[in-house]
Amino acid sequence: MAVEPEMEDAVTTLVEGDAKCKGAHPIALRPHSEAVHQADLKRVRDVREKLLEWYTEHRRKLPWRGDPPPYPTTATHTKQTGKRKAGAMDAFCVRAAPSDDSTLVDEKKPIVDNDDDGLPSAPRRVAPYETWVSEIMLQQTRVDTVVEYFLRWIDKFPTVQALAEASEEEVNALWAGLGYYRRARMLHAGAKYVMENFNGELPSSTEQLLTIPGIGPYTAGAISSIAFQNQEPLVDGNVIRVAARLRAVGADPKNKQLINFSWKVARELVEDCDRPGDLNQALMELGATMCTVQNPQCATCPVRSSCLAYEESQQRREKPGLIEYETETDAKPCELCDFSRYDEWQGQANSFEMTRYPLKAKKNDSKNEVICVSVISHRHTEDDEPAAKAKRDNPEHDWKFLMTKRPDGGLLAGQWEFVHSKVEDGDKIPAFTQRKTHMKSRLTDLFGDAAVFTAPTSNAKAKTHTLEHRQDLGELVHIFSHVKHHMGIEHLHFSEKPPLVVAIEHDIADVRWMTLTEMNQLGITTGVKKILQLVFKAAKTPAISTTSKTPKATRSSAKATTKSETQPTPRVSRKAAVEAPSKRVKTISSFFKK
Repeated sequence: MAVEPEMEDAVTTLVEGDAKCKGAHPIALRPHSEAVHQADLKRVRDVREKLLEWYTEHRRKLPWRGDPPPYPTTATHTKQTGKRKAGAMDAFCVRAAPSDDSTLVDEKKPIVDNDDDGLPSAPRRVAPYETWVSEIMLQQTRVDTVVEYFLRWIDKFPTVQALAEASEEEVNALWAGLGYYRRARMLHAGAKYVMENFNGELPSSTEQLLTIPGIGPYTAGAISSIAFQNQEPLVDGNVIRVAARLRAVGADPKNKQLINFSWKVARELVEDCDRPGDLNQALMELGATMCTVQNPQCATCPVRSSCLAYEESQQRREKPGLIEYETETDAKPCELCDFSRYDEWQGQANSFEMTRYPLKAKKNDSKNEVICVSVISHRHTEDDEPAAKAKRDNPEHDWKFLMTKRPDGGLLAGQWEFVHSKVEDGDKIPAFTQRKTHMKSRLTDLFGDAAVFTAPTSNAKAKTHTLEHRQDLGELVHIFSHVKHHMGIEHLHFSEKPPLVVAIEHDIADVRWMTLTEMNQLGITTGVKKILQLVFKAAKTPAISTTSKTPKATRSSAKATTKSETQPTPRVSRKAAVEAPSKRVKTISSFFKK
């Protein structure tokens, strides 16, 4: 994460030297009128022309721009001459769709250009629907990540109609792992709206686009300008950063006034432009690849001659030394720049970096929640024979897991996950014994009888008791944009399918037993994948037996490493169990790779 310099005194700053130099200090940090941040028509035209020239020659090749494969990573695109980062030349790949008998095999098909004439293919015409999908996916997500998801999505849902007719589960399956799942729900709802109100064709005007669920000002501007070549501006985080540096605005990028100012700058640039789509993409491209948060490439920036932040830095380099900055007592303070954040910039008078613009965004502290998670599984066979007759217990293929569906609103709405219960706000995960007590009511709601998930108390009961083990798998922290989940994970494994309460058995809408293949088909979140990794790694330890006894010398070790409720385990440390190399572990890991 970028750390921007602190702000100088907004009125008077003293640095070493005797000279006085008006105008050599940051524009945003002394009293000034808002006119300082405005650009005349000539400067606007200069920026527009140089942006388009640069974009034409240097833009990234991407599928939603109609480019043929391969699609280099951003690292490849921006690498410096003579320098090459490891893996930078890797092209994107598309995962093959998993079959029922090879769910965990992560086969990859390279994206290749199939033209045989050896000549580069010209960009194809991109449908407005593709622009829509790409812009929704790119929100809060890196380009390199989106490429693969976009290609799979368009292959599965090539038109608005195909998406509108898809089931919620099909949409979730393709979006799984991309995060911010509300985007997928709104894209799905938007497709249905377009079919009902626009006969399956996206409208070209921003006014009509804004009526579609999930489309806001940014997406409407992107679709209208890129797909229909209308002179409509757009603003995202990259555009805000570029605008703040071009006009030397010292404000928080999340500040409403700076956002509105950025819309004004973008509108000035796109007006009277015969390539509005390219111009908007050039602005975003510049911010993503050159005018970055932490390491702007000013030496090769196409618009540096029109950039006030760059101009200011050059003045300070040419006239180093201590300057007593004069105040402008008769000037009306600018309402764009935030003069209240002096303390953050104090002591940075000698900084020449453009990263002082815009100010570092203030972030709210993340909320912390403690969650108890119960992974519940049982043996099964495809031909419905009794599980006890199964010759081999392979967790990847022979287990089913109890999954519950989250409500339609809120975090991870509509996603499938393991049985869980929130303990409290905070970050301290209770001990295993306390977590079991906490989960008792939740498990009772599912099974009806606490005896189902409690260890047998006699050998006679043990013969008919199907709970093989209840094991502590440790702790896991999963981070969302605004909340951290501190999870205590346990695993309850049954030799046969345990009976659920009658009401649940007859309603599979929100509770369902699933194989790993079925999970993959429905789509599961990254958090669920992380938990499954813990389950499978623990399953790779020596088999747990209900009759074997741990030697006296190793009982304390078994208790410390597995904390099994119903039976001991051989002396194997958790680290050794997790890191022990095996062919099957590698297969599982490959399944969970993005």
